[in-house]
Amino acid sequence: MAARVDAQLKQKAEPVVPSESIELPDINSEYSDSDDEDRPRTFDPPNWAQSPELRQALEMQSGINPDDIFGAVRPLKMEEIFKTKTSRFRARTSSANWTGSDRLTVEEEREYARRMGFR
Repeated sequence: MAARVDAQLKQKAEPVVPSESIELPDINSEYSDSDDEDRPRTFDPPNWAQSPELRQALEMQSGINPDDIFGAVRPLKMEEIFKTKTSRFRARTSSANWTGSDRLTVEEEREYARRMGFR
């Protein structure tokens, strides 16, 4: 009897959330392995995610460069994210300096935008 009561209490304490059991598929990209494409489909998208209107809107947006909407990605400053009185992060070496000769060229950025199909 006590075991049954414990089991019922545990069920009530841990509600099952359907969205937490969804396994999203991997998105194929130029970096995907060909073996990934042979896996059986395990995700059945909900009806709202399969509507023609959503597909059309996503196709219209697919050519927009996110940097044009959100701005360029700023450098990550760990100290701002994890604020402490003393820094826990050691200074980065020159290998992390992307402002010098290792910086992306304008041509590399244009080529990336072209490959992504951005307008």
